[in-house]
Amino acid sequence: MKVGKFGYLNNFLPYYFLNGVEVVEATPKDMASKLLNGQIDYAPIPAFFYLSRKDLLRHYRFCVASFGKVLSVVVVSREKELDDGPIAITKDSMTSVSLLKIILRERGLRNRLVPMKTAIAQEMLERCRHALVIGDEAIKARMIYRVVMDLGEEWYDLTSLPMVFGISASLKNVDASNLDSRILESLNKAYENIESVLEDAEKTFKMPREFLIEYFRTLRFELGGKERRGLNEFEKYCRDCGLLR
Repeated sequence: MKVGKFGYLNNFLPYYFLNGVEVVEATPKDMASKLLNGQIDYAPIPAFFYLSRKDLLRHYRFCVASFGKVLSVVVVSREKELDDGPIAITKDSMTSVSLLKIILRERGLRNRLVPMKTAIAQEMLERCRHALVIGDEAIKARMIYRVVMDLGEEWYDLTSLPMVFGISASLKNVDASNLDSRILESLNKAYENIESVLEDAEKTFKMPREFLIEYFRTLRFELGGKERRGLNEFEKYCRDCGLLR
């Protein structure tokens, strides 16, 4: 069976000890298409995509979530704070863009969102005062530009619940329970061998060890009761905002 993997740091830890399967890397948006088209059998996909196609998909325990700051889904800016200027949005995300729309509405903000072909912060900020960036590009951008909004933190302030950005899924006619269990086993083994994992991550991603420790502690990878409530709340907000039918 083919297993999808986000090509970001946020999947490094859970997949570290996963062996014996074919792994396909893709952006969250591309991953969703590959799963729906049967090019992969099981993968983490954007939470928004799962909610929009629940009739075709089944979900599992592995997820990518945060309880408060997420650090890698942020609005960065050359300005000191978020004003009413336009926000460039990445083409690589479904969930983050939907979440940003919810947060702006709830905060009474009317920033124009500008879709861009690029997902690189520097290029986005050449056209707009602010930019929504995700994944490793967000981590790099936060070290250069000012973070004016962390979407995980904003969601927690709004709901007091975790934000589930990605959730593992397969088509309904595929049973990938064994794969899901293997990823969670790989995750537990990675925690048990965290020093060697951190050393490898430093070399692979060229990021400071202190940040890697903070980031791996920030993320949640298993869909528990609070995460389920967070996902359900996100679905409600998406429907209220007209993002889901």
